[in-house]
Amino acid sequence: MAEDNGVGLIGVDIAAGVAAGIAAQAAAQGAAAALRIQYDDLKDYKNLVDGLLTKLQESPAHHGKLADGTIPAGVLGTGFPAAEKLNTAYKKVHSELQKLSKGLAVQIEALGIAVQSAGKGYSGVDEETKRRMAALAKQAHDQYVEKRDPYAVKPAEGSQPEPNGKKKGASYG
Repeated sequence: MAEDNGVGLIGVDIAAGVAAGIAAQAAAQGAAAALRIQYDDLKDYKNLVDGLLTKLQESPAHHGKLADGTIPAGVLGTGFPAAEKLNTAYKKVHSELQKLSKGLAVQIEALGIAVQSAGKGYSGVDEETKRRMAALAKQAHDQYVEKRDPYAVKPAEGSQPEPNGKKKGASYG
């Protein structure tokens, strides 16, 4: 006949505690892995944008090459507004790609820091890293253009703009 030595309930409590700890650790590792995937995807996207910038800069259509006389003046005709519009469009595309690349670099750095500190929790992150994250968040906030955000809440028809002209959201810095 089996005897109850009183350890049974304690053993169950310990096993439940260990199981809960393992489950929490697995959840944290899963979240860190998801961040890592997002980080890698964002890096790949930035590499694509940087590749486009490089192709533009190396192409015969680069504004510097056009300005240097690679295409002699008058070849496209004199007083040809379409050529001027093409050059203006090129400069705009190039400028926007540069802005996108810089913005992606900020996001990639911030996500990289988040991935590295995911297991530590915010309290386990050193002060320098916290300052850098705050600076990156402020930079991203300053570069945010609401009208380009497909997920931004659109104002209702006939509503008034914000009276103070300030951006909504958290303040960083």
